[in-house]
Amino acid sequence: MKKIIASTLTFIYIMCHLSLCRAADNNDILPEFPDIKSQYIVLMDADSGEVLYQRNMDKKCYPASTTKMMTALLTIENTSMSDVVTYSKAAVDSVSPGDANVGIAVGEQLTVEQSLYCLMLRSANDVAYGLAEYVGGTASGFASMMNDKAAALGAVSTHFSNPSGLTNEFHYSTPYDMALIGRACFNNKTLVNIMSYTGVYKIGKTNTNNNIRYYTHRFQMLKGGEYEYRYSKGGKTGYTDAAGNCLVSFAEKDGIRLVCSVMNSTASGRYTDSIALFDYYLNNYRKCYLDDNNMSSSSFGLDALDITYEMTSTNGYSIEFDDGAYILVPSNANISDLTKIVTYADNAAYSGKSGGFACISFYYKNLPLGNSTIYIKDNKNSSVTPGTNGVMTEETHITINKDKTIYINIFVLIGAVAGLSLIVVPVVIRVKNRRRHRRGFHF
Repeated sequence: MKKIIASTLTFIYIMCHLSLCRAADNNDILPEFPDIKSQYIVLMDADSGEVLYQRNMDKKCYPASTTKMMTALLTIENTSMSDVVTYSKAAVDSVSPGDANVGIAVGEQLTVEQSLYCLMLRSANDVAYGLAEYVGGTASGFASMMNDKAAALGAVSTHFSNPSGLTNEFHYSTPYDMALIGRACFNNKTLVNIMSYTGVYKIGKTNTNNNIRYYTHRFQMLKGGEYEYRYSKGGKTGYTDAAGNCLVSFAEKDGIRLVCSVMNSTASGRYTDSIALFDYYLNNYRKCYLDDNNMSSSSFGLDALDITYEMTSTNGYSIEFDDGAYILVPSNANISDLTKIVTYADNAAYSGKSGGFACISFYYKNLPLGNSTIYIKDNKNSSVTPGTNGVMTEETHITINKDKTIYINIFVLIGAVAGLSLIVVPVVIRVKNRRRHRRGFHF
């Protein structure tokens, strides 16, 4: 039974966690898709974690100074902004001629806040090593923390060996993994405030330096930048000869939050391609939640799903979707024109909301919009446990059989759309059934 449950949960997970990269072909409401030149690029929904567009997203590349996003994130998570960092000789000596730095002196003291602005605005390598020592004890100890954090975020094809991003054969990532790391940064308000700073940051006299220093951002999509973009929420550049030009950037409009990761591109292409993708999705899609007026349960409830049911119990059960579920819908599309496909699982028992008994996919014509798992909700919060080999027990349980009948004590749901698990959707999709942490509808 455990093997059956596990295999069916895997089936539902795969069906409801497909990365359906959108395309504008063969529809009458979206403009032509932009011509993207970068060969290693990902556009990700920052809320759901789903990939909206990708090219070679699993290709291992050098991340260069986009690495410093992880350095900053770990620093914020493990320190206070008022903490004082004393820069060691090792940190100062880590800088080679030509490396980005702010000229920190041995023994100089800066607060964590000052250090983070130097790190993210000026991409200072000396500061990266000083923060690494302060947070991790040593640079190598901090690298271990970086790798642990990357794994926790699902960035399993990433390995960091230093806090700055200098080229090293053991220091690599992928466009997808850097988008995941960028997503975590976009969800950290303190870091976003630093990465989106458009003013002149001032550092006064320190214990070793009597000069006042002023720093501005090197990222060029903010106000006044060469590629100024009004929906930009910050970003981090990177460059080495081996890595090429890299960029992880954020944008937001009308509740749609996007992350774009570009690796090994050109100096201009990393910006123009990111902006083109941001514009396409922010200007041509709207975010529709399941529980708002246009996406209510009356439109997407039992009747709309073609599921019939018989309520002979007073325990209070209902069908529900993923928490905070939404889909991105073309701005000019009518909700009534969406196609809904339900795929059912076979031969499994589910415990509460840990599994789900089906997956619903939404399409506009041939355009995939999103997926969600369908769950049984116990409105009275009573115990929900798996049955044994399909045999009813005294406790509430759910069993899905080959005939698509779902039993919940004497509450019966009959899946009318039999065989939908064999439907082949006429779009090109790529299953990414690893390392994904998602919520809401999935794209």
